Amino acid sequence: MSRKRSRTHRSAAFFALGTLLWISAPGLAFAQEPRQTPPAPGNSPPPAPSTPEMQRPFEGLYTAWRDAMTNADLEAWKKVTATSRRIETRNRIVSQKLKYPESLFIGPVQAPPLTGLTHVGTLVRGDAGTSVYFGRADFGVSDPSEVTENFVVFRFLRDGGLWKFDNLRVVKFGDDPELLLKVRNGDLTFLEAPEFQPPAEIPPMPFEVSAPDYVAEVWITAVGYEATVKINNTHASTVANDSGPDLVVGGLKTNGNRIEISTKRIPVDAATPRHLEVGIYAAGSASGEAKRVYHYRSSAEAAPPEKMEAQFAVEGVPK
Repeated sequence: MSRKRSRTHRSAAFFALGTLLWISAPGLAFAQEPRQTPPAPGNSPPPAPSTPEMQRPFEGLYTAWRDAMTNADLEAWKKVTATSRRIETRNRIVSQKLKYPESLFIGPVQAPPLTGLTHVGTLVRGDAGTSVYFGRADFGVSDPSEVTENFVVFRFLRDGGLWKFDNLRVVKFGDDPELLLKVRNGDLTFLEAPEFQPPAEIPPMPFEVSAPDYVAEVWITAVGYEATVKINNTHASTVANDSGPDLVVGGLKTNGNRIEISTKRIPVDAATPRHLEVGIYAAGSASGEAKRVYHYRSSAEAAPPEKMEAQFAVEGVPK
């Protein structure tokens, strides 16, 4: 699925393994789950407590998960992967009209070893935990000499009373010398940032989707707004003062597709014009040429409504 696009990046942005590299290594990238905006500062829960005694158990879980991925061992993968992550991974594969589980272990991206990474901290809040590392995480997609230092956040969930691996994210710190100095000096206050924290609430368990007629991607640009886009009751994305794509979980049907867009105004720099734009692109396969099948763009004269709904069909796109 290809088209021209551009996007903005934050200095501490989640590392994505390619806009449509959804299934290369389940749980490795931001692209593995719908975009969600961190809570506003005033609504943020208190930081999760440091829990160093969970460092070794979490390392063992990740190592078992990595071994399962390396050996293409489906039963071992199921055993150590959180149920919600298994369903989400399946849904993202099926949404691309690919076979599950046959496509699970296909792809060039490798789960990075812990070797060479320095443990920074382990945090646990309720049934969710994170282990944060710093160093050169090698995903096997570039020359080792080109791998840069970043933070790697391993996420875990307690599932049926047992801890399971959820996913990992790489957080780029850019050229922030102050943050790097904190790491070197053992100042861990930066771990209070939402990128490193376990979620305050466990998301509801997803349901399995069916194979779609079309593979689809939604692109959302929200400046001065927080926008939540729901598609066909199978997909939801939330974006605030940002721009980027998501794979549409559940894909699209030929007819009767439904979109719901909810917006609310949020602070933005006075010199920056408020803007909301949503585009949905469909293709017959994950590698096919995409065509825009839905588009909304706010005008300079009027703010978007707080809620709008529409139906649309996919026309002129071969299956």
